[in-house]
Amino acid sequence: MVTNIAVVGVSLMLGTLIVLSAASENIPYIGHRASYFGDMDNEPDSEVMLEILAKLGQTIMRANDLENSKRGLDLGLSRGFSGSQAAKHLMGLAAANYAGGPGRRRRQA
Repeated sequence: MVTNIAVVGVSLMLGTLIVLSAASENIPYIGHRASYFGDMDNEPDSEVMLEILAKLGQTIMRANDLENSKRGLDLGLSRGFSGSQAAKHLMGLAAANYAGGPGRRRRQA
């Protein structure tokens, strides 16, 4: 009985050791990260930073152009079209698309 407990205990310890050793092989080596942090100590290249800032500025200007374009759906709000008029317009569109809405009625034959 004691030998069975000893065999089970030893086999559990060996199994745990094998699982932990296999898992530790998949963990990345921490030593290569030191070079990454070492590169951050240097000052960034000024030309690269200027290019990044220029691209960011162009992106912001393009976003503003898209907001002010005529192709957007504004329902006339930029021309003084009131909110109630916009709501009536949307309700009219919804009613026109509704099968039982306004329009010509078809006769049942």
